[in-house]
Amino acid sequence: MSASIKEFDIWVELDEYDATEKQNLDEDFCNAIICYPDGSRITLNIWSENYLYNQINNLDWIDKQVAILPDIVVRNFNSDSIRQAIKNLVNNYSWLEGRGFPALSCE
Repeated sequence: MSASIKEFDIWVELDEYDATEKQNLDEDFCNAIICYPDGSRITLNIWSENYLYNQINNLDWIDKQVAILPDIVVRNFNSDSIRQAIKNLVNNYSWLEGRGFPALSCE
């Protein structure tokens, strides 16, 4: 992916909870998909900051050698903040450049 591609859509897999529900969204995770106009897409795993802290001692280790962590950790765990964080990383920090993400068709 070239850093010059500024147009893309972001789909965030995040349930929005009613304010009356007692859900602790700071201890959650979700996925997001960045879709580019050419049909390529990138899938990201996103954790809240508190979820990272809570999971740090409970990581799933593969062959006792490596743990798979999220692609990004966000402090404000809501759809708007997640979208803004992704836009900022892609557009202002060339975050995807050289990361080896496969390009898949959105179709």
